[in-house]
Amino acid sequence: MTLGPGALADTLGALPVRVEAVQVQRRPVTVGDYPGARPSSVVRLSGRGQVGRGENVAFSDEDQARFEARAPSLLSARSTGDVWSGTVASLLDGSARDYERAALEAALIDLALRQAERSLGALAGVSEASVRVVLSFAARPDAAAYARALRAAGRREALKIDVDPAWTAAAVEALAVEPDVAVLDFKGRGDARLATMLSPRFPAALFEDPPPGTAHQHIARDAPLGDAAAVGATLARGEAANLKAPRMGGPLEVLRALELARRTTPAAVVYLGGMFEVDVGRTQARQLAALFCPDGPNDLAPLQEPAGAPRLTIRLDTPGFG
Repeated sequence: MTLGPGALADTLGALPVRVEAVQVQRRPVTVGDYPGARPSSVVRLSGRGQVGRGENVAFSDEDQARFEARAPSLLSARSTGDVWSGTVASLLDGSARDYERAALEAALIDLALRQAERSLGALAGVSEASVRVVLSFAARPDAAAYARALRAAGRREALKIDVDPAWTAAAVEALAVEPDVAVLDFKGRGDARLATMLSPRFPAALFEDPPPGTAHQHIARDAPLGDAAAVGATLARGEAANLKAPRMGGPLEVLRALELARRTTPAAVVYLGGMFEVDVGRTQARQLAALFCPDGPNDLAPLQEPAGAPRLTIRLDTPGFG
């Protein structure tokens, strides 16, 4: 049986799960292109001899410490039930932030699947899938030089590049020579003049969160997309959507958004984005992308490896999620 994203969300939400212990492991991680050490934590939910994991992507040490202190109390009163009504629904009362909810929800799904000895692929009817990934890097005055350095180091993924509002015409021209620029991420910065300068030089690239007044054939949204309804409104305008489980409160909402896209705008471009996940969160996002948007510019390339391929093969037949 093959399940679409909506049916998979329902199936995962209905899985029984028992949580007997909650532990958070916090550590700094040094990764390229991240300023300083990246604060990171993984919540580990134990029960019935199994462990489920989810990653909190909060960007400050203070928020990570807050999650470490609060995570046990968020689930302690609802240790048994199904993933949705017994556990996740309790996190929607506002006491848990989106990043915290997403980490706990992913860990609950992972634990429930392991307790049931089921794999995500078995539920979705796929044991292995290939997914396209893109390699992103932060804004730089000379983005072309950095792109060339990545190619010299063996990176073969298409690129997602943060736009520097201070780019000159010469910097834009130099970057336009580089192949495989899939996404230019404005992050709402810059102005329409810069977008107008970039548009004819990158006609096939997605312009993500561009400034107001941008006239470009391929526009994508990321920052405003907090739930499936926001994704639906974006797709209805003919724009692409970058789905991020931490921003949307968890993988179940991502699956609901993917279902909405499939039903209402099947030709829409949807893809999964990263938030500098450095642990299981990246693996989990890749699994969802491999199942339901394998050809999108998924911002989920390996962070540490010295070389990368434009597509990854994802195994989906191991019990658990991630």
